[in-house]
Amino acid sequence: MAKKRGSKRSLSSTPKGLPQKKARVVEASSSSHNPFEIAKSSNARSVKHHVHNRHVPGSSAPQSKLNPHTSALARSLKRRKDVLRQELLDKKKSNAFVDKRIGESGAAKFNMTQEDKMLARIVRERSRRSKRTARFALEDDDADGGGMTLTHGGKVIDESYNPQDHVILSDDDEDKYSGNLEKVDTELHFGGGAFDRAKRNSAESAYGPSSGAGGRELGDVYRSRKMELDEMIARKKMEKAERMKRKENQVETFEEMDESFKELASILQFRDKEKEHQKHAQAKKAGMLSKEDEEMEDWDREMKEYLFERKVKATDRTKTPEEIAQEEAKRLQELETKRLARMNNDFEDDDLSDISDDDTKNKRQQKKKKKRAIKKVKSAIKGPDELDSDDEDEDENKIEARFTSEGLVYVDKKGNIVKNPEDESDQDSSEETPTESDESDAESSSSSDEEDDGSSSFQTNDKSNLSVGMKVMGNYRLEHQFEGRENWYPGTISNVKTGDDGKVLYDVSYNDGDFEADMIPSNVRPIKKEKMKKKEAEEDIRKKKQLKAKVKARSSMPFVFEVPTTLEALHDMIATHASTGADASLVIQRIYAANSVRLNKNNKEKMQNFYDVLLRRFIAVGDAVHSSGDGGPDLGRYEQLNALTKILYKMAQDSPECAGAVWGRRLGIFQKALAKRLRDSELVSVDGCDDDEGQHFSAWPSTGTILLLRALGHIFPVTDKRHPVVTPALLLLGQTIAQAPVRSHYDLVAGLFCSGLMIEYTKGAKRFPPEALAFLAGVLRLFSLNAVEAASGIHLPTLEIAAKNPKFALMRRSVVAHAETSENAQTSLTQISLDKKMLSDQSMPTALICSTLKLVEIAVSNIDHSIGGSETEVMLEIHRSLLHIAQKSKRKSMPPIILKVIKNSLLVLSAGIKIDQARLPLNRRSGATTSELAVKSLAPRMEDPTRYAMSKDKNKSQTQAMHDRNRREYKREHKAAMRELRLDAAFIENERRKDRDKRDSKAREKRHRNFAWLEDQQAHMNEQVRMGGGLLSGGGTGAARAKAASAKLGIKKGGKF
Repeated sequence: MAKKRGSKRSLSSTPKGLPQKKARVVEASSSSHNPFEIAKSSNARSVKHHVHNRHVPGSSAPQSKLNPHTSALARSLKRRKDVLRQELLDKKKSNAFVDKRIGESGAAKFNMTQEDKMLARIVRERSRRSKRTARFALEDDDADGGGMTLTHGGKVIDESYNPQDHVILSDDDEDKYSGNLEKVDTELHFGGGAFDRAKRNSAESAYGPSSGAGGRELGDVYRSRKMELDEMIARKKMEKAERMKRKENQVETFEEMDESFKELASILQFRDKEKEHQKHAQAKKAGMLSKEDEEMEDWDREMKEYLFERKVKATDRTKTPEEIAQEEAKRLQELETKRLARMNNDFEDDDLSDISDDDTKNKRQQKKKKKRAIKKVKSAIKGPDELDSDDEDEDENKIEARFTSEGLVYVDKKGNIVKNPEDESDQDSSEETPTESDESDAESSSSSDEEDDGSSSFQTNDKSNLSVGMKVMGNYRLEHQFEGRENWYPGTISNVKTGDDGKVLYDVSYNDGDFEADMIPSNVRPIKKEKMKKKEAEEDIRKKKQLKAKVKARSSMPFVFEVPTTLEALHDMIATHASTGADASLVIQRIYAANSVRLNKNNKEKMQNFYDVLLRRFIAVGDAVHSSGDGGPDLGRYEQLNALTKILYKMAQDSPECAGAVWGRRLGIFQKALAKRLRDSELVSVDGCDDDEGQHFSAWPSTGTILLLRALGHIFPVTDKRHPVVTPALLLLGQTIAQAPVRSHYDLVAGLFCSGLMIEYTKGAKRFPPEALAFLAGVLRLFSLNAVEAASGIHLPTLEIAAKNPKFALMRRSVVAHAETSENAQTSLTQISLDKKMLSDQSMPTALICSTLKLVEIAVSNIDHSIGGSETEVMLEIHRSLLHIAQKSKRKSMPPIILKVIKNSLLVLSAGIKIDQARLPLNRRSGATTSELAVKSLAPRMEDPTRYAMSKDKNKSQTQAMHDRNRREYKREHKAAMRELRLDAAFIENERRKDRDKRDSKAREKRHRNFAWLEDQQAHMNEQVRMGGGLLSGGGTGAARAKAASAKLGIKKGGKF
């Protein structure tokens, strides 16, 4: 391998072998630092002028004693080592020492130098001492002339102070006068001071007077302090007495005010509530209460009812739609399973509770009715001479009840004992009408009866010949029963034989499947014939019920259906299982209940297809209503439409997306069909007809389509601004009203229905339907005196052909003729109908004008000042049309009832649009701003920090610029806080790892020491083995010690130990 060549040395570098200077290393390391790490702390205050050795709180000079670290990152690491490290160590300790010295805790620990700490401590100590000494000072400040004293070096400057005695030597003169003492030292060391008689007499010394201030004695000072305390105590007592006196005066004042208030209250007059209650009760009885009092009475009554109502807690929550759908599907599935089992003659778990036996239940009632009828007939045909004979017969048949030694007996007129006739009748009725209780108690009653008269049954058993196949009661295994207890069970004799002793023995097979052989006659009893008859009757009733249930199951429709995929399949299903319109609705309801989307999400696709089938079924039924009417109670087409609407609404609630998609596709089909009819209408003349059926061509939708659009407003909300289903339907209605030509009365009826739908769609949202209002105005003009001239004011293409048709020019004359020929036309209004027979009726023009006027009133009430004061322009055409038809004529005058309706419409219109008032000028409306439309968010606003740029504040207002600056500052602080939290977390994790590594290293070292000791011991043992045991000493006792002494342990002999 070739030798690596060394790198080139720069000219400024020192020769090889000389040590490098540390300063350059520091510079090199400092040059690689991040400039953001050298930034000063955030709480440092900027100064205007830089002064040498000036201390600024919150900042520290680089390489200072407080913080020798030059970078902000280094200072933050040091702060974490000092604070977080200590907190981490003290975290698991129950007791911790908190250093409360000044500058040793908190932020001051890092921001204060040692000089600042000492200065703060001295200030605190001096303030504490000054407060403590001033509180207990005994000197009188006034006696010293104000109490102000000057000090120097902690000593009072007074007449005893001599500046020459206290000469402070400077550092320069220290060497010159280093051997001289001060005057105080000289006096204390070499005499003088307190030993100088002259100074002692004048009470002067180097440390001031020896006694109190001003040369006073301590006794004088004590007496002055005592006088001050006495004065203070006397002053306190005087203040207390004054407070008590003020309190007594206040109490007296209150008492005087209370007495004066009593006099004032006696002058005032308060209302008597008892009289008010009496007046209220009298007015209530007379019925003269005002509306407010009646409302308050109702309110008080409701509140009292609420107070006395029972307060309970709800136990069951409201079931969700999914739970309701599951319960209904489960119920239908159980009923279908039960129906199929009955059809297959399987009645194992069927109680037949829904099958009634009318024949057996009504026998007794029919018998009683027959007897009563016979009695009535006899009483009706009896004569007056036959009454005595009947009474005699009744006396002969009369039975009396008497108490004898044998008990209660019944005796006839001759004295013979007979049975109770009531018991006989009850017995006959019980035989005829066996009940369920007799069936359940047959076995128990038979056993109890036979036990009571066992002797008689025993005799009958001996005499009677029991044959094979007879039904009997057997005493089951009497010899094995405890204490001879008898247990009788029903069974059948399977064999009859004779024993060795000549007695008859029976083999009995019980009904429960058990068998017993060689039973003596006393343990076998025949069942009575009456009970046999009861059981046979019960069995017959049960068979009849089963037969009825089977027939009913075969004739009834299934409870569970598969979803039909086409309309023809649905019609086939209805034709197979339904005979009336209610049955057809029931079939559709069961299809929906058994295959709902709420049961399984996988049903969404087939139910979406079924939704389209139901829409087509709705249209077919609606068209049948137009051609054939309701169909009577058997068909009930209107009820079918109501049932279909409910199912369509439920399916739309279950899956709105699927329903919306199907409706959108169906509306598209309607629009395409309308476009085709409009193209075909251009090829048909004004009074043209189809050649095949002889009916007028119509470009308007069919009756089923119009009714389906009517149901649309109940399935989806019509108040939304934009709806995926309602909005296209509204556009389709507008296009139909505006473009479809009117050629016949059916077209006018369809146009009024479409206008009514459009008004209904826009009612909730207070919208304006222009096509509907224009169509209503045009229809009203057809009823004017001169329809041709009035039609010139129609601006709707729909009615242009109708104005040219001479059949519509006679509409007003038809209304007048109908009013003259019909009696009901003068008293009641005729309603419009979609029935085909009604279209050719003479009352159709009257129904058209009445319906049009009603729609005008509804439209005016719906608008109700919601279009910004433009009601006058909007309703102008309708107002003119009403004036046209309200014109009077001798020959063509409208009926009075129609004129009344027209007048009412004009009043409603004038009140709604306010024609007499001038319209307000149009004002420009400003749309809502983005901030007004935005939803208020409670979350903090976290913006992108890259948006921070001071240049953006140039063209802003002062308020906006300040707001932006605060926002940027907040973001910076937020980032800084997040960064500090991350660094703290990293530091804590590093410290934890270091502690764990330290503990692991100690344990590892200890383990290595133990391993080394074990290896050392093992090495000694191996060496002893190699030496043949010569290193061993001792060896225990006995043979082991002897072998150890001989040093022959482990020596090989002949290749063996």
